[in-house]
Amino acid sequence: MAYHNRSGLAIWKFFLALSGMVFLCWACQDDEICEDITANDLRIGFYLTDQDDTQWTVVDSLRVFSLEQPDTPVYEHLTSVSILELPLNPAANGCAFVIDFYHLTDTLWITYHRETQFISVECGFTMFFELTGVSHTKNHIVSIEETMTYVTNTLDEHLKVFIPDTGNGDEPEPELAGS
Repeated sequence: MAYHNRSGLAIWKFFLALSGMVFLCWACQDDEICEDITANDLRIGFYLTDQDDTQWTVVDSLRVFSLEQPDTPVYEHLTSVSILELPLNPAANGCAFVIDFYHLTDTLWITYHRETQFISVECGFTMFFELTGVSHTKNHIVSIEETMTYVTNTLDEHLKVFIPDTGNGDEPEPELAGS
C-alpha cells in the first residue's frame, strides 16, 4: 500500500511539473509587434503656383533643417522631392524649419497644440498635434495652404506649399508672410 501512494505522489509531481512547463512556455511567448503607424510627421506637398493644386510638383534639390538643430539636417541633398515629412517637436508647442531650395531659403514656423494618445499595448503612446498657425518667409515659397489641421498617425497631407515655376526665370521678391 505504501508503494502505491509513492507512485501516485510521483504521478502527481510529474503532472504538476508538466503543467508548470506548459504554463511557462505559454507565458514566455514573444510579445506582439507594433504594426501601427506611430510617427506623426507633418506632411508637406509641393505645388506650382500657376498649376493645378491636385498634382504635386517635383523639386530638384532640397535641404531641410530645424532652427533648433541647424547642424543636424532633417534632409540633406534630397533630389526629386514632391512631399516632405517633417518631425514636429513633441516637447514644445511650435517649431521652425529652414527649407533650402537650390540656394533660396525660406523659414517655416509652425505652432500647434499637443495631445498624448494611447495607440495600443504593443505600440504604447504617441503625440498627436493640432496645427494652430503657419507662417513663412517668401524668398521662394509663394503661399501655403493648410489642408488638414490634425497631425495624427495617418498619411494625410497637412500643408500645400506653392512655389513658382522656375522654368520661366521669375523669382518672387523676398518678404515675410503669415498665413
